[in-house]
Amino acid sequence: MREGVKFHDGSAFDAADVVATLKRQAGGPGGLARLWGQLEDVQAVDPTTVEIKLTEPVGPFLRNLSFLQIAPSEAIEAAGGEYGAAVQLPGSGPFRVASFTPGQTLALEANADYWDGAPALEGVRIVNIPELSGRITALLNDEIDVTWNIPDDQLGVLQDSNDVEVQLAPSVFYLYSWFNAGRKPFDDARVRRALWHAVDVEQVVKDLLPVTGTLAKAPIASTVFGWAEQQPYAYDPEKAKQLLAEAGYADGFSAELKYSVNFGSSIDQIAQTFSAYWSEIGVDIRPMQLEHAVFTDDFRALNWDMMMATNPTFTEDADYTLGRLYASPGGVNEENNYVNPELHEILMRARTSVDQAERAELYKRAGEIIWNDAVGIFPAELKAVYANRRDVKGLDLSAIYAPHFRNVSIAD
Repeated sequence: MREGVKFHDGSAFDAADVVATLKRQAGGPGGLARLWGQLEDVQAVDPTTVEIKLTEPVGPFLRNLSFLQIAPSEAIEAAGGEYGAAVQLPGSGPFRVASFTPGQTLALEANADYWDGAPALEGVRIVNIPELSGRITALLNDEIDVTWNIPDDQLGVLQDSNDVEVQLAPSVFYLYSWFNAGRKPFDDARVRRALWHAVDVEQVVKDLLPVTGTLAKAPIASTVFGWAEQQPYAYDPEKAKQLLAEAGYADGFSAELKYSVNFGSSIDQIAQTFSAYWSEIGVDIRPMQLEHAVFTDDFRALNWDMMMATNPTFTEDADYTLGRLYASPGGVNEENNYVNPELHEILMRARTSVDQAERAELYKRAGEIIWNDAVGIFPAELKAVYANRRDVKGLDLSAIYAPHFRNVSIAD
């Protein structure tokens, strides 16, 4: 580990901090705990060396390690293991938390003791502006300097401004709509395929995501290791009706599609458009936009027929998405009720192989199964869209929608 690093509280970064952080995440209730299922033991060998023992090899292990956000061991202990206390824990980055008001403002100040030198900015103030129009207006009026996650229908007004720069970057995000395979009629792959064939997905992406989206050809984004191109589903309403009839639903059925506008303002239009297509084959799918907290509770409880959301692969390795979301240990899938023993075996082999070429082939096969079995509909992969005042220089665009301000400066 790097020597001479200090946390924001002045304490020295050492091996004990890595040990405490890793144990905390592996033992926590969050979804990321699954990344550390093979952790057997972690020990501090000396102040700058950590030894991690696994029960078996883990192919994406180094990528998973890079995702750890390390805090002082003393602070973790003082927090009492409370999982949601992360914002209270000192970090070691170029900015430290000055104040935090949940749902309103996060104020950061420059860390003069940062190991790679103090940042140019004295601080960064991140303000929650819930309404998209409010964010756009604030940027145009020079009330804020940077914003991101902007839908296509708002890009024009920003691009027309001489004072604003719009930047796009590849991202690890994609749009998807899952079926709850534990509920009828979605336990039948023919029904799931029928609903995909019933939507002209390519046209929807062109109409609603002309700049920020591209037609997806896999259940993960093409920026992610393990991506392999699949054959897009053809828009074929007659085939959709035939598949429904074969599954015993010639007269259609009714169900609900849940989503949250937190996944982007375009998601409501997409859900409504999909629903209109499905009505053409006699299927009544009712779009239900929920408050994000309600959506999250329902999603985790599997209290949904269908759902729509965006999802990232933060480690840029397919295991983070495919391995976490589609495995079914013990014949149980707590994400979407889709259980496929063959897929589970492939995903476990991909996770435990350290041969990256072999892993790529295994994820190609896993992607084929997920795609062809229509576990969900995967319409688009998404670009990261940032807009900033032109006097903002050095903004480091991120594929995970977490821009880096380390090298940012404001021109005179």
